[in-house]
Amino acid sequence: MAGGQGAPAGAASAKWLAPAHPGPTARLLGVLCGLLLLAGCVQTPTGPTRPPAAVQTLLRQATAAQANGDLPRSALLYEQAAAAAPPSPQQAELRLQAAQLYLELNEPSRARALVEQTHGHTLPPSSAALRRIVQARLALAADRGADALAALTPRPAPLPDALHPAWLAVESDARLAAGEPLAAARLRDQRSELLQNPSSRQANRQTLWSALLAIPMQQLVGLIPPVPDRFGGWLELAYFYRTRQLDPQALPAALHAWQQRYPNHPADGTFIETLLATAKRSLQKPKAIALLLPLSGSLAAVGHAVEHGFLAAYYQDPPQQRPSLWVYDVGEAGLDSLSAYQAAVAEGAQVVVGPLTKSALQRLTVLDFAATPILGLNTLPSSTAGIQGLYQFGLAPEDDAFAAAELAWQRGYQTALTLTSDSDWGDRVAQAFQQRFQALGGRVLEQTRYTPEASDFGDPIEALLNLDVGIRRYKQLRLLLQRDLQFQPRRRRDMDCIFVGAFPREARLIRPQIRFHHGVGVPIIATAQAYEGTPQPVTDRDMDGVLLADIPWLIPNPDTVTDDPLSRDRLARLWPENTRDFPRLYALGMDAYRLISMLALLQNDAGAQFKGRTGRLTMDEHGVIHRNLHPAQFVDGLLQPLFIAPNSVARQNSGQPSHD
Repeated sequence: MAGGQGAPAGAASAKWLAPAHPGPTARLLGVLCGLLLLAGCVQTPTGPTRPPAAVQTLLRQATAAQANGDLPRSALLYEQAAAAAPPSPQQAELRLQAAQLYLELNEPSRARALVEQTHGHTLPPSSAALRRIVQARLALAADRGADALAALTPRPAPLPDALHPAWLAVESDARLAAGEPLAAARLRDQRSELLQNPSSRQANRQTLWSALLAIPMQQLVGLIPPVPDRFGGWLELAYFYRTRQLDPQALPAALHAWQQRYPNHPADGTFIETLLATAKRSLQKPKAIALLLPLSGSLAAVGHAVEHGFLAAYYQDPPQQRPSLWVYDVGEAGLDSLSAYQAAVAEGAQVVVGPLTKSALQRLTVLDFAATPILGLNTLPSSTAGIQGLYQFGLAPEDDAFAAAELAWQRGYQTALTLTSDSDWGDRVAQAFQQRFQALGGRVLEQTRYTPEASDFGDPIEALLNLDVGIRRYKQLRLLLQRDLQFQPRRRRDMDCIFVGAFPREARLIRPQIRFHHGVGVPIIATAQAYEGTPQPVTDRDMDGVLLADIPWLIPNPDTVTDDPLSRDRLARLWPENTRDFPRLYALGMDAYRLISMLALLQNDAGAQFKGRTGRLTMDEHGVIHRNLHPAQFVDGLLQPLFIAPNSVARQNSGQPSHD
């Protein structure tokens, strides 16, 4: 731009739009004043004209109001200045400035009307770019992310420096609205280089962090380890935070290690301390909780197993940090679940844990919504809709079958046969295994059922391995030829593994019978229910070689902290009778207590996960908590951990079925 006496008159008018000092609206002022300074350098065909005195007065008043934070008055004065100005590009620029302020004031209809009045003017490039920014912001205000992106495509080249931060901000918002949080975060990272004001940098950093938290966990895992530049540091920080935010011991150590790796990163010590404080705040327990369990009747034993696990975790908290606890019997001699819930709420419970059975949990769905949150210890049937405030956490057999399918795929198996009990439970695990295995790319070639009360499973095994076809052919030939024939049965060779859905008694019989029927060397992957949960090296000797995925609390792990007060070995020594009969339910109770303070966080961040006693826990959009289990294998009659490279299979909550 030329200076001195040769400067266009438009440049002189632009001086009246500059704020006297920075204020809360400095971002808008900087962008728009810079724009008008640029616009003042553009000669119109008829030559620029000095704004009338009335317009100059309105501009000075508008600028002063904007600098003082009085956005409503400033927007109105800019609008009045535009109305008083003669038709020109400068008039359109004033309307755009007023539209920007109305958007800040959440008045999109007034902003839209002003933008529409600018369409009759041929604007200089900088003003045209501003109009596209305002149009994109209007689209975002109407929840039209795709339209916002269309308004910004293609990006002007070159983009004026004065508009660059505003453009990156609105494009980032548009990418986020269009479901592209990774791209949104990258744009915010680029924008950080252009900002000088500390408050602007802080606001941009927070928006960048929000975009990082919105990246699907599977996508984020695929980006780890990142390129160790500034944005790579953001990705790694988001990964560490989201995978450890529910572990108050592991999170500080992980973030400290990250700081050592990125010492000069924009996420400085203050930001890290804020993250730690936020995580700690989000894990605060309620002051009063209620536990609804069947403690009488036929289910009393399983109810007490959950209660003992819950209390074991409860008493690990220091006395001053323990919430008040009321336990209600919803068994045969107790209250029905709805009455117990209402009594607990009246008593002052802020969270209700339980009930344990499907029918009792289903009874609570008569509520319009659970004003006091419920952590149910089972899952609703697929035919029953959940209610707001109800979370579902149980030992769903579908989780076990999903984990078995993932283990098969991780081992490189691409084709499978399934052998499950002729029961509702068997059908559920067979269907879940097939669904997950095929989703990963595998094929289930054949499904066979067995009678669970039997001890001889020869017929279903022969049918599964196609041995019955050869046997029938042999018998037919022998009958036809009326003489003895040499015959060696041969099993099918097109499968990589056999999935067995069975409980301990059947599993111990099926595995050797598969070997007897020419299945030596065929990998067998079972559900977790095939393991009773207590080490029995003599009884489980016939299970050698069988693979399964089970809750981590039941699998020996050399990395486990030896002084863990809630470890299986320690609790088994202290209370052997409590942990022996229903160990998985005992672990369910321990995790239920820990989950109480994590429900909102798990629901709000699909990437959040809790390393519990029953598995790595995540929550889907329906409030159902899913368990990712640990792989293991029987060796010398004992279940031993099976170490597999991490991230070989990434599970998405949305891909999991609701459980019956």
